[in-house]
Amino acid sequence: MTHENARVIGHAVRGGGCLPAQSKVLEGEWQGRVLVGQLTVCLLGPSCPPHVALPLLAFAGPEDGTLTAYVRPQSGCSATGVGLGGLVVFYPESSDGASSPAVPTAPGPRLKRNPEAAKAALDRGDQLMKEKKWIAAVAEFERSIALNDQNWTAQLSLATAQLMRNHPEEAISALDRARDLSKGEPLIYYHLACAYSRLGQLPRAMDNLERAVGLGLAINPEPEDEGLKKLGSDITYNVKYVQLMQRAANNVTAPNAKASAGRRQYPVP
Repeated sequence: MTHENARVIGHAVRGGGCLPAQSKVLEGEWQGRVLVGQLTVCLLGPSCPPHVALPLLAFAGPEDGTLTAYVRPQSGCSATGVGLGGLVVFYPESSDGASSPAVPTAPGPRLKRNPEAAKAALDRGDQLMKEKKWIAAVAEFERSIALNDQNWTAQLSLATAQLMRNHPEEAISALDRARDLSKGEPLIYYHLACAYSRLGQLPRAMDNLERAVGLGLAINPEPEDEGLKKLGSDITYNVKYVQLMQRAANNVTAPNAKASAGRRQYPVP
């Protein structure tokens, strides 16, 4: 990569696939700690072009010198050399002048486990959530998970950010992983209820809301999640919904109520 003030240009070190050696594959501009630009990748798929320049939002990792990005090719196409979920990681040059692989190898995106760096990324995501910078927060939470995939609160935080962006499918994916790590956390089921409500899957939404309250969910139902409004206004579920939300509100002031370990300091849906 070459740098011209705040601008960055990257070239392929070796040829391969659809791109010849020394072709320009990365171009962007630094905005603080974020690189905004585009990344050219090779595509696979019956009706896909051989290569495409995709929008890039990459984040510098001060702990390890990496540059982490997430790219999304068009529907029906897959990008070669890109990790699961669209993860691309650029590593700093090693002491012998060689660069580490730009992308983690199969089975999926994994950086070297680093709980301290994972917590730092999680904290940055928390701050971005307070600033309502949902997309940037998603990137930090995904980075935190790549550095420590056993932290269920990072998965819950990622799901919250995806719900704020109104991406319920992505939120459910993160919540399923969080539930595998912490089956007794009520906020996971509450967020699942929000996500399934937004998708119109009201029976699943009600099942998860009932599970959340049964596990001791303690929340003030105002402001109400946009998705849950569908559940609350449906004639089939209205009475039960009101009863459950009242129980959750009562739990807030219950003498033996305990704050959820996963509750973050930014808005929840």
